Amino acid sequence: MPWFSKPAYQPKGKHCYVTGGSSGLGKALCESLVKQGAHVTIVARDTKKGEQVVQELKAIASPNQIITFISADLVDPTSSADALTEATSLHNGQAPDYVFCCAGFSKPKFFIDSTPQEMKEGFDGVFWVSAYTVYAAIQQIVKQRRTGKIILVSSFCGYASFAGYSTYSPGKYALRGLADALRSEMILHNIDIHIFMPAGILSPGYEVENLTKPAITHKIEEADSPLAPEVSAKYLETGLRKGYYQITDNIATDLVRMRSNAGVPSNNLFMDSLYLFVSSFAVPIWRMMTDWEVRKAKKDVQKDLETVGFYSSSS
Repeated sequence: MPWFSKPAYQPKGKHCYVTGGSSGLGKALCESLVKQGAHVTIVARDTKKGEQVVQELKAIASPNQIITFISADLVDPTSSADALTEATSLHNGQAPDYVFCCAGFSKPKFFIDSTPQEMKEGFDGVFWVSAYTVYAAIQQIVKQRRTGKIILVSSFCGYASFAGYSTYSPGKYALRGLADALRSEMILHNIDIHIFMPAGILSPGYEVENLTKPAITHKIEEADSPLAPEVSAKYLETGLRKGYYQITDNIATDLVRMRSNAGVPSNNLFMDSLYLFVSSFAVPIWRMMTDWEVRKAKKDVQKDLETVGFYSSSS
């Protein structure tokens, strides 16, 4: 159990604001929320896809549930704030009860192969795509003296990173840093902060991610079995019901979580103590194995760079 009790997670009748709700984890979460009787606002960029999801959700919703879609560019602070304002207009101007930040993307590449623009887009599409929404939501909730929950989505790569994720994991680490700070700061305003740290999720985004993922990254992730979005969403909601701050979806992530705890509240004191003990030798072994795989790929990577003429002629 967490150190202190948290406000109950009860979606029924609540306004749930879900960014990235048109596909993957976000869509699966929206389906679950609607089935539990929540009012749901989906925010994403693709209007056609978003409106299609709304129709699917309305088919399983009761007549009194409000299901809407808003198209917005969430890496823009003004657009993020405007989307939230538009959503609240359908709920008597009241800020959402629960804000789920599921938007984001991954384009794994070697750092040396990335352009400055790709590095910027990588951070924007992981960190700012959520941070601007969180900022706008907190402004509304605090001004209205309401309580609420804000849930960010990071990943395993927000705890531990490796070759191939140099333009992705910085944003995920930053989200965890933001959540850690806000978890403390929002005690002042009765806003509950959570962060979900999933491993792989089978989604359209995951398929796109694999198109640019280096071979060594695939090799390191061989043991990872990506979860269906519905399963991942279930883990997230289970963690929320238990009042967990950092929510995971497998034991491997829990081991790394305890090695990177940074003093945040525990989930289950007994299990976390066990995870911490096991992680003291399991995580270093995993790291050594990861580095070994990277070293094995050194010649192939250098050969690829030589083939494309990357090295200077004097080297």
